[in-house]
Amino acid sequence: MSDRVSGHPGRSRLAVRAALVLAALGLIAGPLAPLAAAAGSVTLTTPFPAIVAEPGSTASFKITLDTTVAGEVTLKTDNVPAGWTARFAGGGLTIDSAYVTPGKPVDVNLNVEIPADATPGTTNLRVSATGDGAVTLPLTIRVADAAQGDVTLTSDFPELKGPSTSTFTFNLKLTNGTAADETFSIDAQGPNGWTVTAKPAGQAQATSTVVAAGGSSTITVTAEPPAQVEAASYPVAVAVSGGGKTATSQLAVTITGTYTLDVSTPNQVLSTSANAGTRTDMALTLTNSGTAPITAVTPSAAAPTKWTVVFDPPTVDVIAPGEAKTVTAQITPTSDAITGDYNVVITAKGAEASGDVTIRVKVETPAFWWIAGVALIALVFAGLYWVFRTYGRR
Repeated sequence: MSDRVSGHPGRSRLAVRAALVLAALGLIAGPLAPLAAAAGSVTLTTPFPAIVAEPGSTASFKITLDTTVAGEVTLKTDNVPAGWTARFAGGGLTIDSAYVTPGKPVDVNLNVEIPADATPGTTNLRVSATGDGAVTLPLTIRVADAAQGDVTLTSDFPELKGPSTSTFTFNLKLTNGTAADETFSIDAQGPNGWTVTAKPAGQAQATSTVVAAGGSSTITVTAEPPAQVEAASYPVAVAVSGGGKTATSQLAVTITGTYTLDVSTPNQVLSTSANAGTRTDMALTLTNSGTAPITAVTPSAAAPTKWTVVFDPPTVDVIAPGEAKTVTAQITPTSDAITGDYNVVITAKGAEASGDVTIRVKVETPAFWWIAGVALIALVFAGLYWVFRTYGRR
């Protein structure tokens, strides 16, 4: 076979070899480079010309504009299906064109909103750029159900239990399994009369949060029941919405009852009197005004130094709702206590609740000492009388 194709044999062979080398370079470099289109001085480039999205989502293409001649480049999208919306965005704005300077490429996003009722299938779009020349860039969107991952909302402890005086706090994990950063709004609902709030962890006032693609965020939910709520289980519903997706979590709060312990006296008189060094008994009533039993109630006292306060009985095993138990406080002031008023703080502490009361104790001098004093004075006068009578005549 002759090496001659046409013209000079040497030149023909060189041309063929050059064509083969260029073809080989094209095959090697082609798969590594992003899809690009160029005409005149304008170039359009995108790293991902074909993407998968699901109905009700937004498909985004990152497009880079470049040019060899400074000027405005006008953008346009063709072949957009009916009901779909395509917008160019740059610098946080919706744009129709961009000013491009040689050597300084401009990045813009093409955001295509896909309706929720879009039929699964492939759609071919075409982006046109017109400046010092015109160029088109073909793009492909394949609509598929559940193409972008899911959004989940989970809690390690979906049910909490405690008294109605507690504030219940749940920590939920919001996971964005989609391929795009999304802003999620947060909402929480509880029973009538409850105060329920939901916010991103560490944000006191925020009602929404941005979660990166494939990332997660913590949502804090607090539930505060109304006073005197009945013992039962109550639902708390949490929902987050963003990027055309909604995730929910069903929580529950179990109220074990209301625990309130009141300490007083049978006649509501919070004072008594005592003699120094002498024990005085004072009856106390421990009343459970809550809705659940209070157990292991132990009274104690904070009294002046060296006073003793003993309770009979020392412990009450259980006080039922609405029930009152009587305890006797045996109060003994020190023997050298001077006359005056003293405060004794009595506390009744149970496993579920506690209460306290302040008793005023008036310390008086015992009657024995009054009698002894009068007798001593009488003896003194009697002695003086005898002295004056015996020696007064001399």
